[in-house]
Amino acid sequence: MLIFVGCKEKAKEEVRVRSVKVLQTSIEATNSNKIVVPASIHEKRETKLAFRVNGPLVKLNDIIGDYVSEGQVIAKIDPRDYKIALEKSSATFKLAEAEYKRYKRLLEKESVAASTYDLMESNYTAAKTAYESAKNALEDTDLKAPFSGYISDVFVNNFEEVNPGQPIISFIDLSKFEVKAWISLKDLAKVTDSTQYACLVEVGNKKIRVPGTLKEIGHKTSMSKQSYPISILIDAPKNIKLRAGMTTHMEIIKKETSSVGSLQIPITCVYNKENKTFVWLFNESTNTVSAKEVLSGKVVANDMIEIKRGLKGGENIVSTGVNYLFEGQKVKKYKGFAKTNVGNKL
Repeated sequence: MLIFVGCKEKAKEEVRVRSVKVLQTSIEATNSNKIVVPASIHEKRETKLAFRVNGPLVKLNDIIGDYVSEGQVIAKIDPRDYKIALEKSSATFKLAEAEYKRYKRLLEKESVAASTYDLMESNYTAAKTAYESAKNALEDTDLKAPFSGYISDVFVNNFEEVNPGQPIISFIDLSKFEVKAWISLKDLAKVTDSTQYACLVEVGNKKIRVPGTLKEIGHKTSMSKQSYPISILIDAPKNIKLRAGMTTHMEIIKKETSSVGSLQIPITCVYNKENKTFVWLFNESTNTVSAKEVLSGKVVANDMIEIKRGLKGGENIVSTGVNYLFEGQKVKKYKGFAKTNVGNKL
């Protein structure tokens, strides 16, 4: 019976030891407000490629999804007629150039009328223009990739007669992706010059964060969505295969810059006594608490408060039940609570 009473009294003593949550302070320069909205992935740019000359195709890369490097020939028009035209214009140009130079020397010697020289100069200019045009036309029989990218669609068949400006293929640039989303007016008001952006890509059961840069924010709302379009650019991840049209999420993080080198703690850590502000320091070796006066600043996002003086960072402080403790009180650290950096709300 005596043993039973002793155990009961010991249990009562243990109950009197208050359990408290403890965190370790650290210097924080910023505090984050995060917005996550549904989004979709699009190619950085898409263009429909066309010839500037007409003729029958003799070569066509019609493999959709094929990668083509910048400057590589995608399609080709039969160049025979254009080669003949270039040879003809080249001969005419050489003759006109020789005549022009000869009459120029005669004019310098005043052996020819100025009007005759002007005619030779005009013929030379016309022949040169025709030659340059024929040379460009021959070069234009090759349809080259304007940038490195992928063939996304083909609109003609090989050996088909095509005309200038007629779309041949659709070509997309996937070196970067454009991520598009819609945000509310309330969230739009949080966007500042220091806002950070990212695309959250799902890979299996994980979400991979791909940083991005702001491309544009629309100035007109959608009547159906009552929100504003926003788009960011991201680099193509090396180990993740993204495709245009995929659904994803856009992460928008507003960085609220506080005083440089300031320290922020949850507002639940502070208490007031006699017009002064205190926190409870936790001593891990003795499991006791002691009051520490601090100078507090403004309350910032996520119920955090700035501490301007009194803490240096690295201290263990109590974050719960601070109004019910007393100097030197023995407490028990809540074991289910792990250390956290300041900025994570308890």
